[in-house]
Amino acid sequence: MNSSYSVPAVALVVVATVLVGAFGLRISRTTSDFYVASRTVGPRLNAAAISGEYLSAASFLGIAGLVLVQGPDMLWYPVGYTAGYLVLLLFVAAPLRRSGAYTLPDFAEARLASQAVRRLAGAFVVGVGWLYLLPQLQGAGLTLTVLTGAPQWLGGVIVAAVVVATVAAGGMRSITFVQAFQYWLKLTALLVPALFLILAWQGDGAPSHAFEEPATFREQRVVRVDSTLDLKLESPLTVTVTGTVDGRRHDDHKLELPTGTHHIERGTRLTFAKGTTVPTADRGTSDGMSTSLAAGREDRPLYATYGLILATFLGTMGLPHVVVRFYTSPHGVAARRTTVAVLGLIGCFYLLPPVYGALGRLYAPELTLTGDADAAVLLLPERMIGGLGGDLLGALVAGGAFAAFLSTASGLTMAVGGRPHPG
Repeated sequence: MNSSYSVPAVALVVVATVLVGAFGLRISRTTSDFYVASRTVGPRLNAAAISGEYLSAASFLGIAGLVLVQGPDMLWYPVGYTAGYLVLLLFVAAPLRRSGAYTLPDFAEARLASQAVRRLAGAFVVGVGWLYLLPQLQGAGLTLTVLTGAPQWLGGVIVAAVVVATVAAGGMRSITFVQAFQYWLKLTALLVPALFLILAWQGDGAPSHAFEEPATFREQRVVRVDSTLDLKLESPLTVTVTGTVDGRRHDDHKLELPTGTHHIERGTRLTFAKGTTVPTADRGTSDGMSTSLAAGREDRPLYATYGLILATFLGTMGLPHVVVRFYTSPHGVAARRTTVAVLGLIGCFYLLPPVYGALGRLYAPELTLTGDADAAVLLLPERMIGGLGGDLLGALVAGGAFAAFLSTASGLTMAVGGRPHPG
């Protein structure tokens, strides 16, 4: 991927984040400013901020990757993520705001009058926050590696440094402006390229068989295997190999691989002919996550779908960085209005990642072999459009991806930090 435009785009997002955060710092003066922005954030600004921090690496990159690998049944993820705000609207938003608490442990202690419950709530906040923060750092590393080839740890370090500086300097007041700005940046970063990608798809004859048949290579494609894997073939496969297959070294040699499982060593290059079916790659994970073919509904237990819906529907109200933002509303009515606005904002956003997933299955099916399905959003502009236009659109997507990592990580840091003691 051409980094001539993408790296400056990421740098611009980082600088803009610092500058917007500095604006919040100018008006952050008290403890209430730092923790809850003095409870003066209106519904529109708060809704944009909540949407900005909620749309994380999983939303920006992961949903497209899931749709690419497993097909349209993965649309239950964005549906559940959005529907979770109905629970917040009905049962959580107003009571949280009326409590007058600063943090979730404060709220738990106020309702149950128990220091033990407060400590337990604090432990859960830290645990959930840490588990949610790790994918943001991993996503930042993946994005920077795809853009520049830099080591994966560097992206996480950059995100951590910017987030800590922003949160420590201005607290909730600063990150409110940062997250609201980054929501609109993320929406733009997916919407504008998606429009051009759809035009390119229509110019290619609008192929519509993405999930009606096994994924195939639309042109000859060279795939480099970055980690050892097993290919599971349901029919014989002809492939040109440079590297090690089944323990034997080959140098640009055409092989006829029979049906069955074949061990591919790290660093091997596989050249697939046009029209070849994309084989299944197994890296030792669950079958559901490793297959390159979209599993049909008959292959996925119905209880798994119901479990996914229930978990995503109820999971939103357990995210500390989301819930804590309702403390910034002026009153309970404003908190409910904020939630309604959030439903609209994230609903609009979640229309876009599935588009990238479907197009990725058509134009970048090899990502299921390399294990980089999450990179589909980053790679499609260059793959489908190319030239200067593809580079510029790719840079816009890269900037939006970093905005996703920064906004979510800043909200998590603020929620996990909390107050060390009541009073």
